[in-house]
Amino acid sequence: MTARDALRNVWQFLTRLKVAAVLIAILLGLTVLGSCFPQLSPSMAADAERSAVWVAEVRARYGSLTNGLAAIRMFGWFRSPIFLVSLGLLAVATLVCTLDRWGVVWSRAFRLPEVSSHRAFGAASHSAQLAGLPLADLPQMLREGLQERGFRVRSETGEDDILCLRGDRNRAASLGTLVTHVAVLLLLLGTILSGGLGWREELIIEPGQVAALRHSSQLALRNEGFTIGRYPDGSVSAYRARVTIINGGHEVARRVVGINEPLTFAGVGFYLTGYGEREDGHAVTLLAVRDPGYILVIVAGFLLLLGLTVSLTFPRCWIQARVEPEGTLHLAGWAERRACDFGREFTVLVEEVEEWKD
Repeated sequence: MTARDALRNVWQFLTRLKVAAVLIAILLGLTVLGSCFPQLSPSMAADAERSAVWVAEVRARYGSLTNGLAAIRMFGWFRSPIFLVSLGLLAVATLVCTLDRWGVVWSRAFRLPEVSSHRAFGAASHSAQLAGLPLADLPQMLREGLQERGFRVRSETGEDDILCLRGDRNRAASLGTLVTHVAVLLLLLGTILSGGLGWREELIIEPGQVAALRHSSQLALRNEGFTIGRYPDGSVSAYRARVTIINGGHEVARRVVGINEPLTFAGVGFYLTGYGEREDGHAVTLLAVRDPGYILVIVAGFLLLLGLTVSLTFPRCWIQARVEPEGTLHLAGWAERRACDFGREFTVLVEEVEEWKD
């Protein structure tokens, strides 16, 4: 077997639905397993004092099992190699499935099928045959009936002067599955980036002092003051901390951080989480967060909602008709499984056509 054949076999293996289902089941199982144990956050692990307290509490809970659980990364499960590898495999399988389906789905959405195709009648899930119809007005009446139902109608004359019509509806809705696949891929990628490159860190900055980020040797913040805004009745309206951003040893900007008013600089978000009174002012507590996968997850959420909405709300369906010279009409219809009302719609159309005999 050549390398090309091996690659083709791997590609075909990853495109199987069962493979994706197994990977999703494994990932869900690993997620449930990790949720059964407390997780040591990166911000807490970076703080020696808080980390020591956390470890003491864990040892009190798990006793002699603590060292073994720590060795297999159970307390940092969602950043462990086994979880990230499983997440990566699912992302690869999703990417391969998306690329494999792209051409087929794109062709279904934009490549117009043959109007006079006999194969469509064999694949149809609904069919009917009617005779004795008014041949002169039948094509136009049938076209108008389909257009009223939202079908895009095309027609052509085939062999033996047989007129064929085909109405398609929601053909572009097939792209909803691709949008959903892309959304899942972005979601997995965002999760991997957040888990592998994201971090959180707490900064306590004394009045007039500078605090540097442990995760970034270039960034530091200086506390320039803290104010508490109040309404006319004396109640608190806002908490605001004034800080100077220092990047690479140089002051680059002065900003204000408030409750629900975070500060973002160089991909790091700073959130005001607390303050403390001192003799010479107020110390402020900031939470520094870097989450490179956040935007991808948000975009993936919108795309997932869009893809599912399109796929579930606008199912693809078609109706094909053959009008023979003696006035016999053959009707065939097909719809995706999500079009639960298509059978009734097809029956109503047949009943309307039968009324044209009068």
